Amino acid sequence: MAIPEPGMPHPGWVPPTDLERVLAEAKSRGDWDGYLLVLLSTDVLAYVLVDGAEKHGATSDWPLHHMPDGRAYVPLHTRGELLPRRPEVVPQVIPLPINPEIRLGEPLHGVIVNPGTPTEAVFPDLRKLEEHWSRLRKDALRPGHDDDAVITQYTGPRQGPLAHALACGAHLAVHNQVPWNSLDDVFNDHDADTDVLSDSWDVHSQDDWVHEVDALIRAQNSPPEPEFLLSVRWRYGERVSGLTEDPFVWRALVARILRHNGATEEEVALHQRLIDRIVRYETRFRADGLLSADEYVVSARAYDYGRAVPFARWGLGARLASPEQAEFAVLKAGERSREWYDSWGEFSAGYTLGRALRFDDGSFGHMYGSALSPHRLLMGEPLSPWRTIPFAQDEDENEDGDEG
Repeated sequence: MAIPEPGMPHPGWVPPTDLERVLAEAKSRGDWDGYLLVLLSTDVLAYVLVDGAEKHGATSDWPLHHMPDGRAYVPLHTRGELLPRRPEVVPQVIPLPINPEIRLGEPLHGVIVNPGTPTEAVFPDLRKLEEHWSRLRKDALRPGHDDDAVITQYTGPRQGPLAHALACGAHLAVHNQVPWNSLDDVFNDHDADTDVLSDSWDVHSQDDWVHEVDALIRAQNSPPEPEFLLSVRWRYGERVSGLTEDPFVWRALVARILRHNGATEEEVALHQRLIDRIVRYETRFRADGLLSADEYVVSARAYDYGRAVPFARWGLGARLASPEQAEFAVLKAGERSREWYDSWGEFSAGYTLGRALRFDDGSFGHMYGSALSPHRLLMGEPLSPWRTIPFAQDEDENEDGDEG
């Protein structure tokens, strides 16, 4: 049983996310098993000393919370209640229940969840906790890898340029089940953010991060050939009859331009095959609702802009970027997106095509589905940022506008 007495949340308190709201409701009822089932169904994080993070979350480096009686507790935090960034510690996802045999230099008595907040709960006696929590865990409904979710942080930006820019990165936030509008300490956790940069991007230093985020903002990370083809169709669409409807017209015009510019026949053939791939994807996009019957993808730059946002957040979590650098990169990605697209649907189709051409290889597999599913949620849920934030910039919107 938790120590705090049941009671209503603090007056005027805004739950950071829906998860904290549900925790507060369970606490107000005194429903501690219900509280724990919510806790066991999500990620909880503990802070680790930076030196300990190099050892991937070594438990010996957890800073402890000492109660008035002197007993030591591990502080745990839900994502919405992470603390302001501090240089000496980083957040790590911690599996529950915590092993009661852990030794941290002093006896460990229990855990305290979200200390100092309306959802705070203190759970003493780790050994009893392990037994009870292990039983409850069997009934906890933890989301799977592909259980995408639109999660809004109500204490984060929800209107204005920063909110719009963060929403440009919502595909990956939704797929990773993290708040789309957060620029808090981490995207997933310190280890995961560090690993994704290292393993998927070969980014190991701040210089690496700066170089790569600059390439994303300039739309120079993805191969140039798809963008060339899309730009030909977009640029000449109103001047060349049938260009946007007939792939044969598109292929003929591209071949003429390439040969005029001195391309080899092998290069011409490569571009012809790429046009065929784009046409197949656009046909599928129309069937899946990414495009309407008469629409086509205007640019695939969105794939770079849309990844620049989580890339900035990973850099923040890996301690390779400062909060100021991360926010600047996010805002730039949002600005570039508005320069090239007129709507969230147009942006999302460009993002999905860029991702599919790069990684799906015509299979319509996971790399396609993991963009389509977030698209459907973001376009369909009434409180999604794509339904509540205008894509085009309002005339009176500026950097000093309402971000709340």
